[in-house]
Amino acid sequence: MAADPSASESTINVSAAPCNEALPPEVHALHALGRRTPDIQHPRLHLHAVDFAALAAKPALRGLPHVDDVYITLGTTIAAAGSQQTFRAVDQDAVIATARTALAAGASRCGVVTAMGADARSRIFYNRVKGEVEQALQSLGFTTLVIARPSLLLGERQALGQAARPAESLSIKAFKLLDPLIPANYRARPGVDVARALVHAVQTRPAGLHVLSGSALQAF
Repeated sequence: MAADPSASESTINVSAAPCNEALPPEVHALHALGRRTPDIQHPRLHLHAVDFAALAAKPALRGLPHVDDVYITLGTTIAAAGSQQTFRAVDQDAVIATARTALAAGASRCGVVTAMGADARSRIFYNRVKGEVEQALQSLGFTTLVIARPSLLLGERQALGQAARPAESLSIKAFKLLDPLIPANYRARPGVDVARALVHAVQTRPAGLHVLSGSALQAF
C-alpha cells in the first residue's frame, strides 16, 4: 500500500517508482491512495481516490483489502500549500491518517519519506512538522518502521502530471553539478533510488526503527 504524493502538489517524485521499478516480484499488489487518480498504469497497481481529511477523522477505507506494508511519500511545500495550517494537513495529518488506515487493514511494516533535519524540537517549522510525524508514527505500533530522510529529491514531474517549477529545476541542475563536492548526507537523490532503498529496507530489515539517510538512500 502506498500514499500517492501526486495528490497534493508533492515536492518529491517517489510515487510512481514503487509501482514500476522498486517493488520486488513477491509483492503481488500495490494499493495507492491519492486525492485524485494519477495517469499511471501498472498490472500490480490499484488506485483509490480518497479524501484525506475524512480519512483523518475515520482511518478506514472501504474496498481496501488486507495489506502487509505501507509506504508513505506524501508531502508538499508551504509555498504550494499556501499556509502552515494547510501544509500540516498534508505533511502531518494525511500521513498519520494513511498509516492508521494501513494498520486497520493489517499492515505491520511502514516506510515513510520525511526529510533531512527532521526534529520535533526544531525551531524551523518544516523540520519540526517532519519530526512530529516521525514521533507519531513511532507511537502507532508498527513492528518495523523505516524512515527515509533525503535532502533534495530528483525526479520528473511530467510522469505524475505535475506542473514544472523553474526554481526547483535550477536547484536540481546546480545540485547535479556540485554533487561531487557535497557531503553524502546533503546530496540530491533520484526519487526512484529513495523508493528502492525504502522498499528494500522495509522488506529486509528486522523489527524496530531504522533511519535511512545519505549513501543508504542510493545503495539499491
